Amino acid sequence: MPVIDTQGREIAETWVYPEAEAALGENVIVKLAELPDAAGPQPMGVWLPPDAVLETIAGRLGKFALIAVEFPKFRDGRGFTIARTLREKYGFKGDIRAVGNFMPDQFVALIRCGFSSVRTPAEHPPAQWMLPQNAAPENAAHPGQLLHRMLRRIGA
Repeated sequence: MPVIDTQGREIAETWVYPEAEAALGENVIVKLAELPDAAGPQPMGVWLPPDAVLETIAGRLGKFALIAVEFPKFRDGRGFTIARTLREKYGFKGDIRAVGNFMPDQFVALIRCGFSSVRTPAEHPPAQWMLPQNAAPENAAHPGQLLHRMLRRIGA
C-alpha cells in the first residue's frame, strides 16, 4: 500500500511492516506487544494498537524513528488521541504514520492531530488524498476545532 506525506504526495516506502514477519533489523516496525526489552537496531519503528498505554513506552520514545498508529475501523478515533498525545505530551518529533482503516475525508484531521504520513488503505489510492489548495490543513478557511480557535484568539 502506498504511503503519502501531509501534502498527499506519494513517498517512498522504506519500512517493513509486521505482517511481513521479518526478522528484527533496521527499518522494521515491531508490534508493541513484541517489542524487545533491550534496545533494538536503529532505526526502529513500533506499531501501536488503538488501546496502547503510552506510559509503557514513554521513556523509550527517543529510540523510535517511526510510530505506526493502527486504525482498526474508520470510526475508531483513538488513533487521533494517540498521535496528539505523542506530539503534545511527550514531544515526539519522529514520523507518526496512520495505518489501517480510515478515509480521505479524515486526512485533514489526521494531519492536525500530528500524523506526518499515511499508509493509504487499498480501497483509497493516493490520488484520492490530494487536497484542493483551499483545503490545506493550515488554511484559515478551515480553522479547526472551536477550542483551538478560541485559544488562538486569547493568545492574540
